[in-house]
Amino acid sequence: ESPPPPAELAKELEFPDAPSTDYNARPPPAGADAITRATTDPEALATCEAHVAELQSLAKRGEISIADAVNLAVLEEMLRDPTTVCHAEDLQAGSSYNIPKLTQQTFGKLRGADEIIDEGHFLGKAIGEGMNGYRPIVEMMNTNFAIYAMAEISSAGNTFATTGGQFQMPLTIVGAGGTAPNQALGAEHSQPFHAYIMGIPGLKIGAAASPDAAYGMTKSMIRDNGPCFLFLPVKMMKETKGHAAVGECMPINKCKLVHKASDDAVAGGRAVTVLTYLHGLKECQSVLPEIQAEGLDIDLIELRSLKPLDMETIRDSLARTHKVAILDESTNSGGVGATVSALIHEQCFDLLDAPVKRLCMDDAPVPYASSMEVAVVKRGSDVVKAVFDFMLKKI
Repeated sequence: ESPPPPAELAKELEFPDAPSTDYNARPPPAGADAITRATTDPEALATCEAHVAELQSLAKRGEISIADAVNLAVLEEMLRDPTTVCHAEDLQAGSSYNIPKLTQQTFGKLRGADEIIDEGHFLGKAIGEGMNGYRPIVEMMNTNFAIYAMAEISSAGNTFATTGGQFQMPLTIVGAGGTAPNQALGAEHSQPFHAYIMGIPGLKIGAAASPDAAYGMTKSMIRDNGPCFLFLPVKMMKETKGHAAVGECMPINKCKLVHKASDDAVAGGRAVTVLTYLHGLKECQSVLPEIQAEGLDIDLIELRSLKPLDMETIRDSLARTHKVAILDESTNSGGVGATVSALIHEQCFDLLDAPVKRLCMDDAPVPYASSMEVAVVKRGSDVVKAVFDFMLKKI
């Protein structure tokens, strides 16, 4: 008679790879380069390598967009590992943001699959590939389309545990989403899908609002042996440009302190920690001069890892400021900010001089008209008001 499994096994089966894994240390499969060259048309491969070199040059010069940074990461990983495959709608044309550009033209229809408009169908295919030794990437033209694959995402998250660790699930889902002020995409395309999937076990969920983060996190997620979902800001895909550290994987379990409040503001009690992600990063950066003009300042932290959450970085900031606001691109009910706020109150209550201030979307559907949308979607001006309210003891 077998003994019952130990209680600690439940947590061990959450992820195949620990959240702290260094993906830079993960080698490609044996003979990978030879296999890629033996199975790829030389002319197509040369075209791809020239495109990769061009994107790498843009990345080094600080001129690469978020969308192109992800395309670069995808192509580099497909060249590096012949078990890596890609699925997307309109894939041959590069989808909406060129994320899967040149995948089918270079690697053929088996490794670069142009999919029908049925997200559950091709995500289900990717799950089967992941269970059978492949490393699938699924690009969602808009992450809200993944609503139609919710059952498959749930299955992906649970597979490692439900098979007792016998089947890993190296699946990466990436796409543009979120809700920017004045987005004008309507209710269906402005839903906080990142919040919808927070409760699915076994998923690592990230958000990247810069080319550097998008590139480095995409590479890490592709190399991870479990299911990962990377959200990108739909209204910043082409306009936001910057550097990317070519060839480097980035941690997928860490926040990023983007701006540190001055020591003078901290010492005078005039600093606030602001947590945000996706379009919220741009919104906060745009109002930072207005806040500083009043002698105030913020620790601006980008929540690059939504799950698992990097509480260490948040706690370090709260130890300095003792006040926190969350500019949240999800709803009041069941949103990311609700989870973050609860964890702060549970784990950092001793550091707080005031309650957590959530600046989240209203529960109403996001209107198309900007005149109505302002009542639902929070923005930089709401951050300014929150910081001032902390100083005036209104929170």
